[in-house]
Amino acid sequence: MDLGSFTVLGLGSGMDLQGLIDKLVKADSQPLLMAQTEKLQYETYYKTFDTFESKLQQLANDTSKMMSDFELQSATVSDENIAEAQISGNPTSGVHNITVNSLAQGQTWISNNEYSSESDSITTTGGKFIYKIGDTEYSIDIDNNTLSSTPTTLTEFVNAINNNDSGLQASLLYTGSGYKVILKTPDGTSNNLTIVQNDTNIDFGDGKGNTGPATDSQDASLTIDGIDITSQSNTLKDYIPGVSLTLKDTGSFSLYIQTDYSTLTSDMNNIVNDYNDIVKYINDNQDYDDKTNVADAFFCNSTIEGAENKLSNLLLGSYGSSSSNYTSLIDLGIEMNKDGTLEFDSSKFTSALEDDFKNIKKMLVETSTGAEDGFLSQLHNTINNMTSTNGSIELQKNFINDKIDNLDEQIDMLQKQLDQERTMLTLTLSQMDEYIGSLKNQGDYLQKMFDSMNNKK
Repeated sequence: MDLGSFTVLGLGSGMDLQGLIDKLVKADSQPLLMAQTEKLQYETYYKTFDTFESKLQQLANDTSKMMSDFELQSATVSDENIAEAQISGNPTSGVHNITVNSLAQGQTWISNNEYSSESDSITTTGGKFIYKIGDTEYSIDIDNNTLSSTPTTLTEFVNAINNNDSGLQASLLYTGSGYKVILKTPDGTSNNLTIVQNDTNIDFGDGKGNTGPATDSQDASLTIDGIDITSQSNTLKDYIPGVSLTLKDTGSFSLYIQTDYSTLTSDMNNIVNDYNDIVKYINDNQDYDDKTNVADAFFCNSTIEGAENKLSNLLLGSYGSSSSNYTSLIDLGIEMNKDGTLEFDSSKFTSALEDDFKNIKKMLVETSTGAEDGFLSQLHNTINNMTSTNGSIELQKNFINDKIDNLDEQIDMLQKQLDQERTMLTLTLSQMDEYIGSLKNQGDYLQKMFDSMNNKK
C-alpha cells in the first residue's frame, strides 16, 4: 500500500493514530535514552581524567623546574669597579677574598713617522708585512704602483691587519699634524708582537723615534684567598671552578657565590600547591549519589587509588644520607594534613637550605651514589610513568574512550531500530486507517440508500 494514500493519519478512522505511534515508539526508546545518558556520563569521566592528567603534568613540570633551579647560583662582587663575576659552571657556594695587583695588558706600537692623509700610500716597492703574535706567524700582501692601480694605503693596511684574525688591532690617530698607525697586541706577555718582514714605509716604535713599543705587555697578577695567580687575560675562567671573573682595575674585593634559596623555596611552594590541587580534585570527584545511583569518575577507581598511594608513599619516604639531619620532607617543613593535603613552612625550608644545602640537594635530587633517585627525581619519574602512552592514566582514558565508542555504536543501532519501528507502525496503522475509512464510506452509502427507499414509501 502507498503511504501517500493518507497524508494525515487518522483521517479515515477519526483516531489519533500519530499520537499512538509516538507513544509506542517512546515506550520502546528507553534503552536508547539509557545508552545516551551513559555516554554523557562516560564523556564526563573522560574530561575528569583528562583534567587530572593535566594537573599531574603541571606537578611534573614544576618538579623538573625545581631540579634545574638547584643548579642556579649567583656570583656577586663587593666592588664592581674592580671586577665582574658570572657563573660559568657549577661552583661551590662560599666567599673568596681577592686582590688584583695588576691588570693584563698588551703591547702598544706607534709609527714614528706621520702621514698627511689616510689615503697615503705605504709602499713604493710592494712586498709583504709579516709578523708574529707570540709564536704564530701572519702575513699581509703589500701592493705598489706598478702592480696595482690602487696602491695599499694607510686605511687599507689598517683594515688588512684587523681582518687577519691574529688578535692584533690596528687604528689611525690624527696628532694635529698628521696620521700615525697604532698597533695593539692581545693582553699578556705571551702575545708580544714580532715584526718579521716589513716592506712598508711605516717605522714602528714608540711613536717618538725609538724602536721599542710605547707600552710593554704584562700579565694580570692577583691573589685569591692568599694564593698568587697570574693570567695572560683579564678574563679568568674556572680559576675558581664554575666562575668567570673579568678584572677591571686593581684593588681588593670579595666574591660571593650563593645558591638562589628564594627561588628554590618558591619552587617548593608551587609543588606543594600543585599536590594540594590534585588531592582536592580527587576528593571532589569520588562521591556516589544514592538517589540517582550515579558515581563520580574517581569513585572506587583502582587507577586513582594507585596514583594516590604512589604519591603519598613518596611524600612519606626517607631520602639522602642517613647521617644527615635532613632525610624526610617533615625535616624540610612539609607535613601532611588529615585530609591528605600538605602544609608548607617556607621559613623552615629556607633555613634548612642555608644550613645544609649539599645534603638537601642529594635528598631531593640525587642520593650519595649520584643516581637520580631523590624525592623530586622519583616524583617526576612516577608522574611521567603514569601519564606516558602506556601509563595507568592514559590506559584509563583509553578504556573510557572505548566505552564511548561502543555506546556510539549501540546508540546508532537502537536509533535505527526505533526508526524501523516507526516506519512499520506508520505503514500498519495507515492500512488500518484506510480500511476503516473505506468501511465508513460503505456504511454511509448504504445509509443513504435506506434513507432514500424510506422516503419513497
